[in-house]
Formats: sequence, C-alpha cells, structure tokens
Amino acid sequence: MKTEESPGIFRKYLVKRLRDKEGKHRKCEYFVLDWQHDPFAVPAARAYADACAEKFPELAADLRFQAAKAEERWKSS
Repeated sequence: MKTEESPGIFRKYLVKRLRDKEGKHRKCEYFVLDWQHDPFAVPAARAYADACAEKFPELAADLRFQAAKAEERWKSS
C-alpha cells in the first residue's frame, strides 16, 4: 500500500467538482498540485500551461500566474 512516505499515486485527496456534477466529468480522476510544499508543482504547472496554451490560452495564463506566485513564495522562504 502506498502512503505519504512512499512516493507514488494513491488516493490522498477528495476533489469535489462544483459544476457538471452529473455530466461527462462525473467519474473523472484528478491530480492535485500543492503550491505551498511541492517543489515540482511549479514546473509541472508550466509544462501543462505550455501543452494547453493553444487550445486554452486563459487556462495557460492562469497556470503561469499561479506558478509565478508560488515560485516567489519559495524564493522568499
């Protein structure tokens, strides 16, 4: 069984979708990024932003903004 101490994907969070509860996303799986503690969250978000930028430019911009804020917090701590 995977735990916090053994890296890997395992059920750790419960994500509640606010919209489309009964639609196509009802049974989707999600991956959570921890902006405060995970040093890999910033490069992961930037890679996702690069990947989705053409189709979803606003999402890409939001991710880059959040990544920059998180990076600033990491530098100042």
